Amino acid sequence: MKNIKKSLLLVVMSLVMTISLIGCTSNKVKVEENNTIRLGVMSASDSAPILLAQEKGYFEAEGVNLELEIFTNGATKQSSIQAGELDAAMLSMIQFLNNVKGGLQAKITTTTDGMFPIVLSKDFKEKKDVKVGLMEVSVINFLADQYLTDYNVEKVFINEMPLRMQALMENKIDMAVLPEPLASNAELKGLEKRVYGDPDDYTPNAIIFTDEFIKNNPNTVKGFHNAYNKAIEDIVNNPNEAKDILISKLELNPQIKDLIVLPTYHKTRVPDEAYIKEIEDWTEKLQGSELNLDYNDIVTKDYVSK
Repeated sequence: MKNIKKSLLLVVMSLVMTISLIGCTSNKVKVEENNTIRLGVMSASDSAPILLAQEKGYFEAEGVNLELEIFTNGATKQSSIQAGELDAAMLSMIQFLNNVKGGLQAKITTTTDGMFPIVLSKDFKEKKDVKVGLMEVSVINFLADQYLTDYNVEKVFINEMPLRMQALMENKIDMAVLPEPLASNAELKGLEKRVYGDPDDYTPNAIIFTDEFIKNNPNTVKGFHNAYNKAIEDIVNNPNEAKDILISKLELNPQIKDLIVLPTYHKTRVPDEAYIKEIEDWTEKLQGSELNLDYNDIVTKDYVSK
């Protein structure tokens, strides 16, 4: 009888230890995160804080391994995020709202700060009717409608930014909306650059992360934004750091440095509901279809700078 009791006790103890080990293993799996972020950005001034944080090792210090890809075509970047090839991306909010409507599960974690001047063609003569090079579903189309109210605009859709520049040089279009610092690169080549808007305003660009990545890797996402904010502090203290990193990483002529017009860089922040609604209404009008998106489903305030 004693042997039976002893055997039962050993079985029970073995089961308890097994369950405990399973519990520990399960907990261990839960806390292990993927610290690699596949991020796509545009060759624009919005990217400066990210490029600088990577250059200075701020992501690495936060335990984040950033795999960065720089795009010159917003449509290609958009396809990459839709195909699951990126965990996060810098997108125009116009593109993002369309992606969400198409099934993308992701959220805006912070807006970014950009500058989008109007660049005139090589032999431009002032006139009322103008052809303007744009990307259709994009921030530059949205801003063109805000900036060029004094003109009758014929929109010419050219997705690749270098091709927009080429069309200006060949006088195939009258104007193009180009992001800084590419707009200053055009200015260096003798084209006129006109700056519109308030550099402190929201730009309808944002960093978005997929819902799946946020859910599974919250500390990695937090570390990314901590590093981003650290780079913003550096740029606020010395704006030349933003210019230098853009020239270096985008392989631009150093002579454009004094021509670059920077936006006002902000630590992580998200647009309010009214601003998102303005963009949603504009996008619906552009496409002739309703989006009907809920603000709380597409924006998270978890990473807003305190």
